[in-house]
Amino acid sequence: MKTTILSFALMLILSIFVSTLLPAQGTLKGTVIDSLTEEPVPFANVYVKYGDNLIGAQTALDGSFTIKPIPSGTYNLYVSFVGYGDKIITDIAIKNDKITFQNNIALTYGTDLPPVVIAGEKALVDPEEVSGQTLDNLVLRSIPDNSNINKIAAISGSDIQVSDDDSEIYFRGSRSGDALYIIDGMRMINPQAFCPGLAIGNMTVYTGGVPAKYGDFTGGVIVIETQSYFDWLAQQESERLRNGGN
Repeated sequence: MKTTILSFALMLILSIFVSTLLPAQGTLKGTVIDSLTEEPVPFANVYVKYGDNLIGAQTALDGSFTIKPIPSGTYNLYVSFVGYGDKIITDIAIKNDKITFQNNIALTYGTDLPPVVIAGEKALVDPEEVSGQTLDNLVLRSIPDNSNINKIAAISGSDIQVSDDDSEIYFRGSRSGDALYIIDGMRMINPQAFCPGLAIGNMTVYTGGVPAKYGDFTGGVIVIETQSYFDWLAQQESERLRNGGN
């Protein structure tokens, strides 16, 4: 009896410990339809890859699906159903506590069709984000100088200014020090020391109408989610698919 209780307690402690190590998580919703009739396709398989693991679901009778929880990052969505050609939607951004939609994914009837690869749409639903501008990893990679967090944030709006040495950022004429940095849920005073620009998975910059969970600020809030190893793998796979699978 004591052994059973100890084993259960150990499992409980371990599960709590592991849960604290899990990255931020989001949700992917969408619908799958027939490309010819535009009717829903029920029982289709939809999934994303997180390392060696598959996170997925089947579509309902109305063709809808919900995949959760998905650790935040950039993914490829794989869609398949018996009798239809497979479809792969690349570069879908999943973000912490947000819903990403991929509606009306059209499958074409024909088992001998090659997989269709298309770019994903990153439509997010978040009623709090009335003033938030999000830069995903695809945008960040296209910025010539993406080594400094303040300089990256300044790209998101003309009302953001950076000091000559890039160490201070000013929102709409706010004073120095009025910016709040949050990296993977942790508040930071000097983010450059903990998160170089190349490690950013996505960045959301609030210049006004800041969500209540971040408090009341006269300046702005910079929310950063770092890029994981699995995000990097997904990027490499996306590049490979865009290059014809080579």
